[in-house]
This record gives sequence, C-alpha cells and structure tokens, in this order.
Amino acid sequence: MLKKVKYSCIGHGVLRAFILTMFCLVIYSLIASFISVNAVVTSVFFVVLTTLSILYGTIYATMKAGHNGWLMGILVALFYMLAIFIVGIICGREFAFGIKEFVRLALALIVGALSGMIAVNL
Repeated sequence: MLKKVKYSCIGHGVLRAFILTMFCLVIYSLIASFISVNAVVTSVFFVVLTTLSILYGTIYATMKAGHNGWLMGILVALFYMLAIFIVGIICGREFAFGIKEFVRLALALIVGALSGMIAVNL
C-alpha cells in the first residue's frame, strides 16, 4: 500500500534546517569579527554546517512522517539547497551553477538520503 508524502513535514524540516544555519552563521560571524579566520576554514565551516543542517532537518521531517526516509531526505536537501541558492542570489551572489555548487548539491542529496534512511529506523 502506498503512503502519501507529507509535504508539511518536508517544509518544517527545511525551515528548521534553515533556521539552524542562520543561527550558526550569526555565531560564526560574531566570532570571525573578533579573530582572523582563513578562507579555507570558512569554506569548510560552510560545508560542515550545511551537512549538519540537512541532517537535522531530514531527521525531523522523517520522524514526523514516519516513512519514506530516503525520499524525505532527498526532498529536504533539495529544497534546502534551493533556499540557500536563492538567498545567495538575493544577497548579491552571481547567478552561476558551477562544479563547486554541483558537488555541494550532490553531497547534500547523499547526506539527506542517508540521514533519512537512518531516521526512519529510529
């Protein structure tokens, strides 16, 4: 028997992941204003933060829905990355989708699918 995808759970997961990202970015920017931070450290921080936010959003969405963990994870990751991309464009980043963005999207989708599979079995 097929179960319907609960879209509200996906939306709540994306929203929670986005709020976690914004909260951590505010803390990081406060720390970076007092000490000098290397560009490599900043790039690694953004990748780790994105991964942890998707993990958190996917676990929340999958726990609320109770099924289709991999699908929930992929959708949360996809919509989260879309929201981050749109916010970046609004904040003045140029509209480009290069290899760096493609790798981050692929990483996000993999993390989302795996965390969804794990969360459905919790």
